[in-house]
Amino acid sequence: MLQVKMTEAFKMSFLDTPIPDIGDDDVLIRMKRVGVCGSDIQIYHGKHKYMSFPVVQGHEGAGVVAKVGSKVTGFREGDKVTVQPQVFCGECAPCRSGHPNVCKNLRVYGVHTGGMFSEYFAAPASKVLRLPETMSFDEGSLVEPTAVATGAIRRCGNITGTNVVVLGAGTIGNLVAQVAVASGARKVVITDINPTRLAIARDCGIHACIDTRGRKLKDVIMEEFGENEADIIIDCAGVKAIFNEAVAAARCSSKLVIVANYKEPVEVELPLFQRREVDMLGIMMYLREDFQRAIDLMTQKKIDTSRLISDHFNIRQMEAVYPHIDTHPESVMKVVIDIGE
Repeated sequence: MLQVKMTEAFKMSFLDTPIPDIGDDDVLIRMKRVGVCGSDIQIYHGKHKYMSFPVVQGHEGAGVVAKVGSKVTGFREGDKVTVQPQVFCGECAPCRSGHPNVCKNLRVYGVHTGGMFSEYFAAPASKVLRLPETMSFDEGSLVEPTAVATGAIRRCGNITGTNVVVLGAGTIGNLVAQVAVASGARKVVITDINPTRLAIARDCGIHACIDTRGRKLKDVIMEEFGENEADIIIDCAGVKAIFNEAVAAARCSSKLVIVANYKEPVEVELPLFQRREVDMLGIMMYLREDFQRAIDLMTQKKIDTSRLISDHFNIRQMEAVYPHIDTHPESVMKVVIDIGE
């Protein structure tokens, strides 16, 4: 089978490897579509802190069951599926307390262990989720990033009737905003400085899509929400200056939620959090229930992913993928790799 492996920063090899053997509890998947994530881009540039080369990337996948282990129930050949790409130890305190997403020994397919940029991928059945037959493989490849969004909103608690601001209108920010709308937020505002991303967010039904070039976040919030301000600010941008604006704009008893992965430490004015009793929540990936909610919302057409995929590449074109992303930052949203029809 064809497999693409990153051997070092900026370099990859196209390998002809055996189709994986599977155990009694495993599922063999014929991959069809795999999305390119921000972490994949970091790995390509050699800037991901928690991985080492060589590695087969890819953790946003959808495919078809090719074979099931002898003890597997609930799946059969031909089922459309996706994969929850986290491997937990099941023994540490976070795992035992119901928080395996922050497992002390967490491993992620495509980062710490082999991923899905491959014609076939084997995983324990416990990591596999069935997709509806009506869901396309393109949509299936977006279940994982949508699960990031459903996990973020789950962490916020009941958001019915709340005012929500999402910072950053990339793929994750867009999906977080859509899930907030689907979860009953009174008004959702998304901000960015990229007109293309804001136009896509508008097409996806976000209530207000604001270009913040030359504007202060505090002024935007007051203009959109008035004296009620924002109940929740969700950072999907990962920019120091924007984060500090969010801290300054957070009202008393509000929540500041960190979804973005910051590459460097950020200095924070802690007295502002204390005086205003602002809750800061960190988000680390997702739980299995977040995957299922993502599938449900997408099946119910409450999440529109049709505008999020900007580019398709065949797996044999992988060497062109990251240079394309690097040279088209204004237009690229989600790049999807086609592995099979």
